[in-house]
Amino acid sequence: MASPIQQGTLSVSPFSSRDVRILKEKINLTIGPNFQTAEYHIQYIIEVKSDGKQIPLLFHAQDYANNFTVRIDGITTTLLPIPEKYKTLSQTPFEKFSSSFSKPYEYENTDRTIIYWEKKSGSIYTLKDLHYFEATLTKGIHTISVDYIATPWIDGSNWVNEYHFRYSLSPAKYWKSFGSLEITLDTRSIHLPLTTNLGQPSKGSLKTIAIWNFASLPAEYWFITYTPTPSKFAQLLIAIEPGALTLILTLIVFLLHILAIRFYRKHHPEKKFSWVMIAGSILIPFFILIMYEYFCDLIDYVIGEHAAKNHGYRFVTLFLYPLILLVYWPILWQIDKYLKQKMNKSENINTSS
Repeated sequence: MASPIQQGTLSVSPFSSRDVRILKEKINLTIGPNFQTAEYHIQYIIEVKSDGKQIPLLFHAQDYANNFTVRIDGITTTLLPIPEKYKTLSQTPFEKFSSSFSKPYEYENTDRTIIYWEKKSGSIYTLKDLHYFEATLTKGIHTISVDYIATPWIDGSNWVNEYHFRYSLSPAKYWKSFGSLEITLDTRSIHLPLTTNLGQPSKGSLKTIAIWNFASLPAEYWFITYTPTPSKFAQLLIAIEPGALTLILTLIVFLLHILAIRFYRKHHPEKKFSWVMIAGSILIPFFILIMYEYFCDLIDYVIGEHAAKNHGYRFVTLFLYPLILLVYWPILWQIDKYLKQKMNKSENINTSS
């Protein structure tokens, strides 16, 4: 079965060389209209301990909506793919990143690391999955800024989609030093109920601008979530669920079928077989299974545009038809037999009188 989670932009704190100290990471996230996009503006205040050409940071960002832009002290720089010849860390320009790519797995000379997107769940990456830039930096303090437009993750595990913007902080565990982290969330363009795993902001509110300040890593990753609230009618249908709705319909149709058989036997007690019983026993189980499918679609329709529509392989329920038929038909056959005997007995009494 396909995953109910559609990944949006994969945003990650950078990997840092041992020649660079990241004094402060500032993440500014502005949510766009209807929670469909978000603008990331991220700043890293770094301290370089030696002059010269170097690779200060490695970045991973994937599936973003607009171009990924990096500026060093306000000047745009070019992101480069890591050359294929750098397949290992040793004796390459990336050797000083080795602590970032060996500790997660505790393997010697490995180039793999894990980036967490949710609790106890992440993705394995190698150096070749990342981007880097080369820069000639003087010893001292510099500012690196990163800008891009992100798309949301969509979690369709439940009836109503949940929308997330996620940012993995896990690479920061392997920086030479962790100075401080400031996160600013601007939600003034929307008026939606949001939740986050960052706790209460240090300043402001999730309804306007919220600011968090951390002196240590608050989590492996952080997220901002919007879960639409369906109508009360949709909430009622979700609470009942298609299975219960189908069971209610089954009881109603079952009773109507018995009444139809009774009506037929009242007028044709002498018939050996009841076509009403036979036809109903064949068609009603199939009808019930089809209605289960319909109730799933009905709830999705009532929820509207935010319906997850992730109900697995529903057509598999049709394979239950023979089993239901084997249960339903004998029950109705016995009921028909009973009604036939009852009607014949009643007719014989009336004839004798």
